Amino acid sequence: MFAVPQPPSNEAERLDFLYSCGILDTPRDERFDRVTRLAAQFYAADAAFLGFIDDRYQWMKSIRGDGVAPWIERDQSICQIVIASGEPLVVGDMRTDSRLKGHPIVALLPFRFYAGVPLLTHDGAAVASLCILKHEPQPTDTFNLSPLADLGAIAMDELELWRHNQELSRAAERDGLTDLANRRAFDAALDRAWLRLQRTRQPLSLLMLDLDHFKALNDHAGHRAGDEVLRQFSRILSQAARRADDLAARYGGEEFALILPDMNGDEALGLAKVLKAALETAAIPHPRGIDKRVTASMGLATVGADDVDSVDTLVRHADAALYDAKREGRDRIAVWSAE
Repeated sequence: MFAVPQPPSNEAERLDFLYSCGILDTPRDERFDRVTRLAAQFYAADAAFLGFIDDRYQWMKSIRGDGVAPWIERDQSICQIVIASGEPLVVGDMRTDSRLKGHPIVALLPFRFYAGVPLLTHDGAAVASLCILKHEPQPTDTFNLSPLADLGAIAMDELELWRHNQELSRAAERDGLTDLANRRAFDAALDRAWLRLQRTRQPLSLLMLDLDHFKALNDHAGHRAGDEVLRQFSRILSQAARRADDLAARYGGEEFALILPDMNGDEALGLAKVLKAALETAAIPHPRGIDKRVTASMGLATVGADDVDSVDTLVRHADAALYDAKREGRDRIAVWSAE
């Protein structure tokens, strides 16, 4: 019976590379569509796709043909075998091949033939698979895998270029004072998190933060002291963005934000409390602050896939919660609710 393969030994490095690309939940791109189009045409395939696999999901960057879902859970995919082994996989008939006996989705697919090659980093980590599918079975002994492997290598070259461009963009999307993501990067990351919410149906949390009485600190101690407070707080906030998809940003002035994909309200509230405690422990001096130290007001909002109509609504909810925290006395966490 089919058993979910163990992650490869280089799983951590594989995921680090994948997340550094910033390619998950991005729109279609002709550079990758060209590859799947050529694969489908060369092999007269009924479908071709390029799928990136993270720790939980396989997400399709490009699909040619019908019958392929835009995403699938990793342990339900066939391509997980390619990722685990780092080797090509060719299956003449998925319904009769012993390697796929008992696989949870094979019987549900309209396809019988499968061929897939991994996209490999320079260190040999498989981050994606380029695959073709056919409705009818096909002998494997006469199948020529070389063109698919060449197209996979081309797709990997495009991914390397994508990653390089992302690194250049990130350099332009850092706040010069705090080294956090700037507003431009925040907007882009929140849009990606919104698309991820629609795909995975997992909750999305947003924490908005505002340093209390910051103008009084600037007026009393000077802007240089205020800048140092912003830097110290930013270091504390960046430590809270522990997962690859979390993003800490300077939203503007003394206002900050933390995007928390796939995190429910209770988990996000727990993280906010940890962040608040870390700020208390840091005890950053503030001549006019609560207890003569820097504090922050925090507003938290969490949504599911069907809770709000747009990402702007999520931001408004978090902003409203932040306003409540300030109105109720500052140095506290407020959680948005419909009531």
